[in-house]
Amino acid sequence: MADELGRLRRGRGVMAGDLEQRVGPSLRALSGIHSSDNLHDIRGKLVKFLSTVADDLPVDLGLSLAAGLALHEDVRHRFFEERMEWLAARIARDVRTARRRVDEAIRAVEASADARPPCDDGYAPTGWHLARLRTVLRLDCSRPAAVEERTVVADRDGLDEILVSTSVPRPRATPLDSHHGLELDIVYGGVLVREERPTETYFRYFVKLPHPLRSGEAHDVGLSVTIPADQPMKQRYTFRPLRRCDEFDLRIRFSRERLPRDIWRISGLPHSMAEDFAAPDFLVRPDNAAEIRLHFQDLRIGMAYGARWENG
Repeated sequence: MADELGRLRRGRGVMAGDLEQRVGPSLRALSGIHSSDNLHDIRGKLVKFLSTVADDLPVDLGLSLAAGLALHEDVRHRFFEERMEWLAARIARDVRTARRRVDEAIRAVEASADARPPCDDGYAPTGWHLARLRTVLRLDCSRPAAVEERTVVADRDGLDEILVSTSVPRPRATPLDSHHGLELDIVYGGVLVREERPTETYFRYFVKLPHPLRSGEAHDVGLSVTIPADQPMKQRYTFRPLRRCDEFDLRIRFSRERLPRDIWRISGLPHSMAEDFAAPDFLVRPDNAAEIRLHFQDLRIGMAYGARWENG
């Protein structure tokens, strides 16, 4: 990673005309760059990924990384030495110190990458990511039901199976010996070949695709998920990605006769916070059809996105 970032910062950085040849395999994988991408796509994905990385660093190192790689818009079309002069002025240090700060930022990125736990292929198998998840949750029928459309993008050639996993939390007042389950059907785009239930509330479904996908190829899979009759549902619906997900579009249709008193948007919170999150600034009002629609982009792995509500 450090070697790849070191090569990338030379000349015009991410604005270099030969960017396609300068992006190494680690950055390609982490940025979601495919062999079929053109220069415009490569630059866009790379800037998006590296900007997120810079935002996660301490402020001074994030600024140094953004300047060193030409991510910052004020130095985007300048050469490396010009960017270092700009950075030196911003941090009130000399140019030599500015270069050291860039080196330190690159080392911090590499250390962060090395510290990430290895991917558990049992629960988050590699080889694909979600370009989009669209969910319509209906709470105006006899039992809660969701229709999902997942746009899967292969990160390698020959992808022929994906894993759909979900959890159904048990409401606190529910007796532990009561039935607790989930009904999932494939509407289109694949065949359910295996299902597992590692715990009482966690469900995994293995879906065989109609044909193996090439690297970069997208494919839609439609699912229907229903809560069994007489099983209560917690008053929230959240998606917590275990892999890259670029977009999540959620529409919830409530019953007009049983509208919640309050509804809150859950936008990238730790899972435990989603349980009782009630910040006033995140209140959402349903429209005249008793619906809300929420849209999320560039979801962070492990964080919760969706909505929770409280009835009157």
